[in-house]
Amino acid sequence: MSTADIARAFVIHLGSGAPELVRLADEACERGMRVIELDLQGLVDRSALVDYLAKAFMFPHEIVGLDAAVDLISDLEWFGNSRGYLVIARGVVGTTAVGETFVSILPNIVDRWRSQRVPFVVAIDGEDERLQSVLASANREMERAGKLACAQPGTGPTEVVLHRGNGPRGAAG
Repeated sequence: MSTADIARAFVIHLGSGAPELVRLADEACERGMRVIELDLQGLVDRSALVDYLAKAFMFPHEIVGLDAAVDLISDLEWFGNSRGYLVIARGVVGTTAVGETFVSILPNIVDRWRSQRVPFVVAIDGEDERLQSVLASANREMERAGKLACAQPGTGPTEVVLHRGNGPRGAAG
């Protein structure tokens, strides 16, 4: 496989380029998935990120904190779409703490959608080693959570596909 594929229902694509993002969005629309585009450029802190996510995902009520944002992004029942979601995130690379915070919550969110069997794919425009490291750390936490006695069956790390140049370089996590 030389490009990102929307058929992989529970995956995070890191380093997707503009043509790939357009193709993924087209494929998602053809499948009836809702496409949500984010641009994190210019967000200065965690509070600004939470406010932005609340607007971008059209939360039905006010929230306080990132945990509440994760809970609502893991649900999205107000959209009424059982065919799934594609989240395209731009402006993540270079935003340092905000980008890292956003990327760190993704494995948890994707894992929750996987448990519901509703496709949830994230494609991030651009990549760097710092974001790879944040995703790997978040996936280690998901792996630990999956081993707990009280864990929901299937809880665990999320597949991460790293893209460089013309296609994926491999999986990390």
